Parts: sequence; structure tokens; C-alpha cells
Amino acid sequence: MSEMMRGLCLNEDRQLELREFPVPEPKRGYVRVKVKRGGICATDLAYWKFGSDRLGELPVIIGHEGCGVVDKLGEDAEGVKVGDRVVVMTTYKVCGKCRNCAVGNTNVCIERLGIGSKKNGVFAEYVEVPATSCIPMPDSMSFEEGALIEVLACGIHAVRETTTTHADEVVVVCGPGPIGTLAALAAKANNSTVILTGINQDKHRLEIAKTLGIDYCVNQQEEDLKALVMDLTDGYGADVVVEASGAYPSLNTCLDIVKKTGTISQMGVFHGPSPDYLDLGRIQEKEIRIQGTLSQKPTAWRRAVDLVAAGKINIKPLVSDVMKLEDWEEAFNKAANVTGFKVLFDPEMK
Repeated sequence: MSEMMRGLCLNEDRQLELREFPVPEPKRGYVRVKVKRGGICATDLAYWKFGSDRLGELPVIIGHEGCGVVDKLGEDAEGVKVGDRVVVMTTYKVCGKCRNCAVGNTNVCIERLGIGSKKNGVFAEYVEVPATSCIPMPDSMSFEEGALIEVLACGIHAVRETTTTHADEVVVVCGPGPIGTLAALAAKANNSTVILTGINQDKHRLEIAKTLGIDYCVNQQEEDLKALVMDLTDGYGADVVVEASGAYPSLNTCLDIVKKTGTISQMGVFHGPSPDYLDLGRIQEKEIRIQGTLSQKPTAWRRAVDLVAAGKINIKPLVSDVMKLEDWEEAFNKAANVTGFKVLFDPEMK
């Protein structure tokens, strides 16, 4: 095996670059995974465009949605063996002893380090992760599905853990990108009535989401979203609204359509200061609860694997492209310009 590998990184100038890195040697309790698929996330696009204070020392290989095959075990690595097909959780390190870790909220550990930001990620031929961050993939699960488990886990965390949705509720998800669509599917798997909404550029994504069983897929530039919500709720408004686009106008929509005493779950990542036009007074007027939701916990990961393996959530149609690392610029443009739905890298593709 070569001692060097290819990795797509943010370099010292915060520019994306495909360069050579040493193949990682797993330390005690860690394993090396040969990456089979890695998905481009909106967060990766944001790193590309804006940078982030979440990034560690540069250069760093980005990418945190991945799966592969365990290639080498570090000393005392337990729970997996060489040759296992695994989904790679995003956690590189947590302290295990802060008040957040103590109650299972490892996603907000005060010392947490994640792959693809603080530590090298999955846009490479190999990635080093803790053995505890590897979830076995069922034989029936494809690598394309495995790469989307992280996104689904985020959705599950949003609608089943930080916010709980129920069968008799109307749930609206604003933003039909991969993370919003999978949050909608997670809510639908909980037997909620689900509305997924977007704009003209999202038409093809809304069409795909409709085939996956979402109750209503609404283009707000062609249909009256609020009228539909009020019709379905006897004029009260949606029980839960998930903001999954990271666009400030979308948050205003959420404030408008959520019921009094309802909940807004904020999944989307905003960039830049909030504008003056946000009608935040409605939070007080309607006694709205706004719940932030960040990443996911191991419980959400395992539930995501189980739901896909059981056929309760179909994520295969969301994969629009599988591309090689050398074509990263085309891949990122596809993801950024919404010409692709979920764009994956296959580091072995030549």
C-alpha cells in the first residue's frame, strides 16, 4: 500500500485543493477506514465559500458524510474488525466527562472534535476515526445509502430528539435540500402529516420527494403554502416547522405558519448577521418555542441505519451523482447550483 493518499482539503489559503497526504496510522482505540463514498454537505460548501471558525489547523481534509471498509485497527480498538463495512460517525473525539457527555449529548461536548473540520475527513482514500465511531452496515445497505446515513441522522435528531413529532401533527419542512428532505422523511416515518416546501429552483427535488411519500410538496412561488397549512390545521398553524435552508426569509415563513405555542426547529446554518426584516416579535406573540438542532447523537445514527435497513425510509433516489475526487470542482458546483441532489465522491473511481 502506498504511504501517501489523495485528499480534498481546505489549504492554508482557505482554498479547496486536491493534494497528497500521508496515509493515517490509527492510534490506540482508533481504526483506519478505506473510504468508499463521501457526500458533499451544505457545510462543506460553506467552508468553500465562507470558511468557518469550526475549522481546525489548515490544511484539513473536509467531508464528514462517509462510509467504507475497516482497513486497519489501532491497539485496543474494539467492536469492529478488519473487513467490516461501516458507516463513519462524524465524532473524532469527545471528552466523555463534561455535563453534556454525562447525559448523552456528545454532539455538544465542550471538547468535541469532528472529522472534516477539526480533523481530516472522508474526502480522501482513508480516514482515521475512533472504533466507537463506526456503525456496522447491514449487508443489504449500499455504500450510497451508507453515505447518506449522516444526513438522515441529522433529520432524526431534529424531529425525534431535540423536537418530538407525533402522528396527529402537521409538520412543515422549509428547504428541500438533502437535509430537509431527509428530515421530512424522518417525520413521515413517525406518521406525521408532512409538507416539504421550496421555490422554483427546487422543482426537481420536490418531485423526487413526492415519490418518496411526502404528503405535500409545495413550490411557494406557485402555491399558497400558508393557505394549505391553515386548511390542514383548522386555521391554527403547523405544530412543528423545521427550517432547513439556512435562508433568513425562510425563517420569516416559519414564524408566520407555525401555530401559537408551536415549535420551530432550526436545522439550517445561517451566514452573516440577521437582517432587520425578521419579524421576531412573533416569538413572543405566539409563544413559539425555537429549538436549535446541531448535528446528531449516536442514538440518531443507529435509528437511521435501522430505518433504512428495514425499508421504512428510502434514501436511494436522493443520490444524483457519484464522482471521482479529481472532479471535485464540478461536483461542488453541482451541489452548490442545485443541479445535483446528493453528490457523492468515490475515492477509488479513476
